[in-house]
Amino acid sequence: MSGRPEEGLYGNVESQSSTVSQGGRRRTRSEFESDTDYSSTTRIRLEGIRRPQWTMSSTVEDILLEGSTNRTEMRLNDFLRSKLGGTAAVDEDHNVTMEAFVRRTNAYVQDQQLLEEILDLPAYQVLKMELNERERELKYYWRLFISFITRVYSLSDNGGNMKERIRSLLLQREKLNAALTEVQKKENSKARGRKSKARGRKKQDREEEKARREEEKARREEEKSKARGTNQL
Repeated sequence: MSGRPEEGLYGNVESQSSTVSQGGRRRTRSEFESDTDYSSTTRIRLEGIRRPQWTMSSTVEDILLEGSTNRTEMRLNDFLRSKLGGTAAVDEDHNVTMEAFVRRTNAYVQDQQLLEEILDLPAYQVLKMELNERERELKYYWRLFISFITRVYSLSDNGGNMKERIRSLLLQREKLNAALTEVQKKENSKARGRKSKARGRKKQDREEEKARREEEKARREEEKSKARGTNQL
């Protein structure tokens, strides 16, 4: 651990200067971290991003962590080299994770031209949207957890035995999971049945087509035979 301030989802990060100098023209940007930083074209493009496909068998870990470990843990230099080429890089003191960079972009890259290019990258915009979405999901599930704990304590304060209440809640969850599993099995069975019927229809269609072609071939052979007999006469 380097002790750099990029760790944590909500930590405050002090501004640091970058030693990168890209040269060329300079452009200004008044708001780097605004949630309204996207153009209408970018918004339309990002609305088509594939959402995580959760199912009845998904776990809490699947929901909270899906798609959040690879790109956000990528280092800034790796991201820059892959998107802007080998000459775009920062020094090691500023080579933080992409999650930390997205939270405070101007703390790690103060070269305005380079920063402008990074912020305009579709890959960066997608990453920022994913992080914001994950933050909202984490807050939502945290509120659910607090609500559950509050409910358990409320039942206990009303005279119930906490262990019995928790056991009852767990039993209800097991019953619900069993019911959901049964529904899922029935749906899978129906899907297999539909696929089997479709394969049967295709096979029947192929056989009918084969029979039709053979019949057509036999008819033509018969016509040719009659024509040869007529010519001989």
